[in-house]
Amino acid sequence: MKIVKDTSPAPLKPSRPHPFRANDESLISDINTIIMAYCVSIMILGISIDACCAERTAENGQALEAGPAGYSLPHASAANPSLRQSNIVKLAAAPTEEAEGVGSQTISILEKIRRSGEMIVSGDLARAKEMMQGILRECESGAGDARECSKWLESVRGLNSVLDKPPNRTIVSNSIGMSLARIPAGEFMMGSLKREMDWLRVTFKKIWREGHKQWFQDELPLHPVRITKPFYMGVTEVTVGQFRQFVKETGHKTDAEKGDGGMIFSKTEGRWVPRKQMKWDSTPWKIADNQPVVFVSWNDAQAFCRWLSRKEKRSYRLPTEAEWEMCCRGGSVWVRYPWGDRLPGATDLNFGDGNPKLPESLTTVDDGYEYVAPVGSYPPNGFGLYDMDGNVMEWVADYYSRNYFDESPVENPPGPGSGTSRLNKGGNWYASPTDCRCAFRGFSGPEMSFWNLGFRVVMDEDRDDAGSETATTGPSDQTRRKSSAASLPPPSDEEGMRLFREAMFMAQQQQWDSAIDTLESALKLYEKREDKKWVPRVRATLAGIYAERNRIYKSKELYTESLAEFRKIGDTASARVILARLHELEASPGVKVVQVKKGGLAEKIKMAPDDIIIEYAGETGFRVSSFQKLVEDYSRAEKVTLSLLHDNEITTLVVPGGPLGVAVEDIKRPPRPRRPPEEERPPQRARPRSRPARR
Repeated sequence: MKIVKDTSPAPLKPSRPHPFRANDESLISDINTIIMAYCVSIMILGISIDACCAERTAENGQALEAGPAGYSLPHASAANPSLRQSNIVKLAAAPTEEAEGVGSQTISILEKIRRSGEMIVSGDLARAKEMMQGILRECESGAGDARECSKWLESVRGLNSVLDKPPNRTIVSNSIGMSLARIPAGEFMMGSLKREMDWLRVTFKKIWREGHKQWFQDELPLHPVRITKPFYMGVTEVTVGQFRQFVKETGHKTDAEKGDGGMIFSKTEGRWVPRKQMKWDSTPWKIADNQPVVFVSWNDAQAFCRWLSRKEKRSYRLPTEAEWEMCCRGGSVWVRYPWGDRLPGATDLNFGDGNPKLPESLTTVDDGYEYVAPVGSYPPNGFGLYDMDGNVMEWVADYYSRNYFDESPVENPPGPGSGTSRLNKGGNWYASPTDCRCAFRGFSGPEMSFWNLGFRVVMDEDRDDAGSETATTGPSDQTRRKSSAASLPPPSDEEGMRLFREAMFMAQQQQWDSAIDTLESALKLYEKREDKKWVPRVRATLAGIYAERNRIYKSKELYTESLAEFRKIGDTASARVILARLHELEASPGVKVVQVKKGGLAEKIKMAPDDIIIEYAGETGFRVSSFQKLVEDYSRAEKVTLSLLHDNEITTLVVPGGPLGVAVEDIKRPPRPRRPPEEERPPQRARPRSRPARR
């Protein structure tokens, strides 16, 4: 195996560093701040600091603590891990105000330089560089304060040129042309802050829908993680050419080739569907060997790693979720995207651009590719890794569990011990920037393959590898797993939404049986707790899945039960939604009003001809004869519900039982297209039924 040093030039680097200037003695203390930031940045890049940072200034007489090159936390040690973790939390919880879009106009350039110096000391190079580039954009565009810009612009350019200088990296290459970067042991904050959910809602308000906040809550809580051993991560995703060599030598058939084909999103059907012709070497776009391979399942990725391990006589595998997320952050303690916290631009990554509902700043962004891009088409992150945030999503080794972060160990978290789905990380060419964040967690069945999902590999470091190191650790941070799911209390509201998310993912990927099992188990728990809020929600969701499976009778039964329960708790909005679903399912959509009798109840409630009565006393799907029978049965009832459809709007009223004073007629609905019965559909491969470990 060949080991080389990465000496590639840094993009956008100035032709020469600009010197710091100080023409006023009153600025000396401020200049010291900049020199500190400059010197520490040099230190982190692995350059000698003997002459530069021996002392801060003659005025304060404080010596700089020169730590080892690489990212580290100030004043933290293995003997005091709690202090180290508190430092990480403090740094992760303080993203730049400019990135959050708050108060950037009121912060002086000098204050921003000071803050960037603190970030550099903490090892947060991505955010420090982002702040320096923000100052340059302000000054060069004329938006910044002219006096401050004229005073500090040269200094900022000098500091930015140092931050642009690529650090010394160890890159290894193997016999199939794959390059891997050495990732040092380290620690970072994994997951997301709670306020990240609100940032997503405010930033992407045009595409935000009810439930999206809970959709991303499996990223919580933010928690410290320590990776104790170095490893090598693929600089890019596995390419088509590399996967072609694997297939040629082994004759491997992918899950897509053995099954119904890879999954694509059908705009006509509005869902993910398999296509028999879609496989790793047959895609909707013109394929090339330097593109990332797609339409490969988790099982296929594992087979590739086993082949490569035998071929290279080294241990290759998929990264764990923790390893992947640390690599995505590029050495920063916590950062939203590999380049910082700001939204992506045209030169940052390959994502689903062109959507007019994206934030205004993104509607005109063109990343240059309609589908996948050749690997390495965009700038690398702090570890020299490409496309961690876009191009294609990537399989990782872990099972998916929505609650795993509550019990995961601090050191080298391996992921849950069991589950039904495997995790995938990172954004892709088809995704919104919400999915391109380092913390985003997706998951799919291990046999599934998609047009926007690939993988990259990790190689374990041998003891003989030059420069190997192991992070110093304190007492073991391994935590005991919580009691089994059987002894857990019934789910809370938050857990209910997480459960919904998992079931919806399963349904989206056509794992119908697993989705039904998950929701039926949840329904039993909620019924045992007599939860009036969640029982109808789960029933309604189950009804929708049964309707998708063409089990209309079971679906109508559950919808009707949930309709009555929603009305009992006064949730009229949900009741209207359920009525609309029942209206779609019924063979008869109701009865049409053709005449309203003067002085009757119908006139009093302002019923009009052409209104459609779709529900009476909780019953739906009736014709004229059965509707008349219903009215007779409830003639002595004090109150009954009556739902009308007019101009596609549903209105529900509470009226006394008895004659309405209307003449009605049947409605002839054309037969709606149905899915083929289950026995006629192609048999699905058996899928594991075991559920993810619960907290």
